[in-house]
Amino acid sequence: MCGLTLSLRLIAGSPSADAASGAADDLAPLLDSLRSSNALRGPDSSQTHIERIDLSSGRVLEVSLSASVLGLRGGLTAQPLVGKRGVLGWNGQVFDGLDVPVGENDTRKVFEQLERGESISEVLSGIEGPYAFIYLDPRAKTLSFQTDPLTRRSLLLHPPHAGPSRTFLLSSTRSALAREQAIPMRALLGGEGGQVRLEDIDVVSDRGVETRVTPIVPTLPPPAIPPISDEAIDEFIAHLQGSVRRRVENIPAPPPGAARAAVLFSGGVDSTFLAYMLHRVLPASEPIDLINIAFQPEEGVDEVDVEGEPRPPNGLSAADHARLEKENGEYAVPDRIGGREALDELKRTCEREWRFVEVDVPFDEYKAHRQRVVDLMYPCTTEMDLSLAYPLYFASRGTGTLPTPSGREAYQVRSKVYFSGLGPDDRNTSRDDRLLSSFARDARYPYLDLSFVAYLSSLPIHAKFDPTANDGMGDKRILRLAVDRVGLGETARRVKRAMQFGSRSAKVGGAGKGPRAGQRAVE
Repeated sequence: MCGLTLSLRLIAGSPSADAASGAADDLAPLLDSLRSSNALRGPDSSQTHIERIDLSSGRVLEVSLSASVLGLRGGLTAQPLVGKRGVLGWNGQVFDGLDVPVGENDTRKVFEQLERGESISEVLSGIEGPYAFIYLDPRAKTLSFQTDPLTRRSLLLHPPHAGPSRTFLLSSTRSALAREQAIPMRALLGGEGGQVRLEDIDVVSDRGVETRVTPIVPTLPPPAIPPISDEAIDEFIAHLQGSVRRRVENIPAPPPGAARAAVLFSGGVDSTFLAYMLHRVLPASEPIDLINIAFQPEEGVDEVDVEGEPRPPNGLSAADHARLEKENGEYAVPDRIGGREALDELKRTCEREWRFVEVDVPFDEYKAHRQRVVDLMYPCTTEMDLSLAYPLYFASRGTGTLPTPSGREAYQVRSKVYFSGLGPDDRNTSRDDRLLSSFARDARYPYLDLSFVAYLSSLPIHAKFDPTANDGMGDKRILRLAVDRVGLGETARRVKRAMQFGSRSAKVGGAGKGPRAGQRAVE
């Protein structure tokens, strides 16, 4: 995983270049701020490569590409990589479609293909994994950039829309100075990319490489919903386990007693089954960190559930539910209670050390970090975005406590790799990447593996949704059946709750109440 910063500027050859050069000198603080912001994503190596391109008009174009790397695979591979054919900035992970043996580096493998003369389309179209890609070809005088089909890595563009501009920037994140100078940027989404013809300084819009995501089967469910066979459930489990395994096998083994992986853990069906899948593929001797977020309510805010319903006991007896609320005090949010329930069930089912990391965020603390979170989530700007960004930011920081028989002890998450239960129907992955990487964490999304998504898309609708069943049964149907099949029956029936409601981060944004409160712009 890494942070990328790129800029283009004319430095000689015409009056317009002279003017642009003067403007570029003024941009130096902005570029430094972007590089500093992106350096937090990759603390292991930071380098800048500057290439000067002689244009046929007599002008000289300066291309600056900076990369900060979080080393995870093979030996540390500093970026940008510079070869005979081009210069590569790669913020991604290759899990399939390109042979990367365990212990070797995927950035190097991508670069080797490009150095052999394979086209960008040929290289990227075969890759399964998250990526943001920048490639300078000095001989062809082109600059290409691309995100993966599901935009699992962030890449921001300035100018945000077609039209004349004195600067061209690409960056993994926005910096505080970019906000203060009102530099507009937009996130590339849905496999979006482009190519800059350096001779013309034109951006050619490009919807990107062909993806391997198959269309969703449009068949409506039959009047009588048929059962799902054990064989179909086992096939689902095998597909997901393969996705998890591909995302685990290249993580370096941790020191004894340390966790190789951490899970963003709400106790919901997605995150709990993901934790169980990690249990099946990781050595039994390794602990797994389960990161559970809770926000302190603002003084004077009532404790009624945000969605207007009492907190569901999720299968607990009233006495046990009351006990959990008492133990967690003002941090007894739905995700904390559900997380404790799921933890107990995992302990009964799986022989492993589970570290339940309670990240409690006091009111004063999330207010102190508010502007940093707003900068990271940009160009997303609504109160809803903020309520989703807060839990990811504090999860990435990873500072919490572990429950012990005698109370609690301080704990700092050390794992560089976070697993998320985000699915194709959920949130903005580009925004989430900016938040989760803010403390040098590499986010991995097994449910968003392209081959797994293609498999799910091939299933009939009634395998995924039963409109005749109650909440906690009809949605995510085959997933719930799989969870029940492996012995996590209580989790299988747990009702889905959005992250901002489960952690109570929806109460800290200041959006007020009303059906459109979350759509209001952050002030």
